[in-house]
Amino acid sequence: MLRWLAVVMVSMLSWGITGGIAAAGPSPGKQRPAPPRPVQKARPPAKQEPVAPEIKELKLRDWAPRSMLRTKLTRIDRPAFPVIDVHNHLGSGKDVAAILKAMDAAGVQTVVNLDGGWGEELRGELRRFDGAHPGRFVTFALIDLKGIDEPGWTARTVRRLEADFQAGARGLKLHKSLGLYQRYTKTGKLVRVDDRRLDPIWRLCARHRRPVMIHTSDPAAFFTRLDRFNERWHELNEHPSWLFYGKDYPGRQELLDQRNRVIARHPRTTFIGAHFGNNPEDLQAVGRWLDRYPNLFVDIDARISELGRQPYSARRFLIKHQDRVLFGTDTFPKAEIYRVYYRFLESDDEYWDCAAGHHRQGFWMIYGIFLPRAVLRKIYHDNAQRLLGLNGPGDGSSTNRHEQGGR
Repeated sequence: MLRWLAVVMVSMLSWGITGGIAAAGPSPGKQRPAPPRPVQKARPPAKQEPVAPEIKELKLRDWAPRSMLRTKLTRIDRPAFPVIDVHNHLGSGKDVAAILKAMDAAGVQTVVNLDGGWGEELRGELRRFDGAHPGRFVTFALIDLKGIDEPGWTARTVRRLEADFQAGARGLKLHKSLGLYQRYTKTGKLVRVDDRRLDPIWRLCARHRRPVMIHTSDPAAFFTRLDRFNERWHELNEHPSWLFYGKDYPGRQELLDQRNRVIARHPRTTFIGAHFGNNPEDLQAVGRWLDRYPNLFVDIDARISELGRQPYSARRFLIKHQDRVLFGTDTFPKAEIYRVYYRFLESDDEYWDCAAGHHRQGFWMIYGIFLPRAVLRKIYHDNAQRLLGLNGPGDGSSTNRHEQGGR
């Protein structure tokens, strides 16, 4: 009897689990498991367009990517204040009227011509630019370094430079040939930037209150091996003579140290370190120089590609050292070239190409640093006006500013 009851109970439980309970629905608190989904077969990949062989083997020099970003584009036709361009080369400019037209269109008050030369050549440049158009041009003299180690060179050069200052030259320009190209006649070695035979030249500039625009060294990449790690690879391939890597040249830091020893030895002489002191890759070092040498200024010419890729640091630097920075381009006057600089200094535009302001100097883009108006006034105008002893307007320029939504 008991065995029969057990069989009946087992049968009822089995029926309840598989039949009656399932038919009545799940018990409270329990979910019926979802039925398994049917297995889908993977679709074959879509047919891709074949990659052209020339793309697979594209050379780095031919790579010209177009950004997919849509960013604001600000066009600034005229700057916030009249501009004094302290670094330009007008030696090849035969049409002075065309230069003036470009300056007027871009709101440029004065251009400093660093191609004055010496002697009769200088006097011709003074007549053509400064004399014919007072206030619009300022011409600097040059010196001839050839034969610097020959007897009497220093005395002759001092006499000639003093005569050039008296004729109207407003400063002295030293090219990077001092330290990198010019050699002593007797030994064939490169002339040092801190050669003591130049000391009377620096003292003469102090006595006449003529600033010295000195170009020493070059970008950091120009002193490194030309290989796959060099960030200016394309530029150096186009201009191999700009590479100063190897035993034939002094190290970049050694050249900068030579120049800084000259600045320290002549505290009464004003020096302008061309191209942001030729060290925009290291703003902390340039800041230390400005703190250490009160007679040193720097200009921004041909270096917004370096400053613009570090916009936060560059903005902080220019605000902190606003009394020691000068505007310059190192590019023959054209309105559109100046507007590249205005966009960098005045706008907050992001990730844009500044190559039109000089030439391609790297594969990176730059960012605007939207300087305050008080800082712009000093960099554009007031610092140079004070340094060069110029007269002229500085109250402001009727800025034409246009913003576009994207590019």
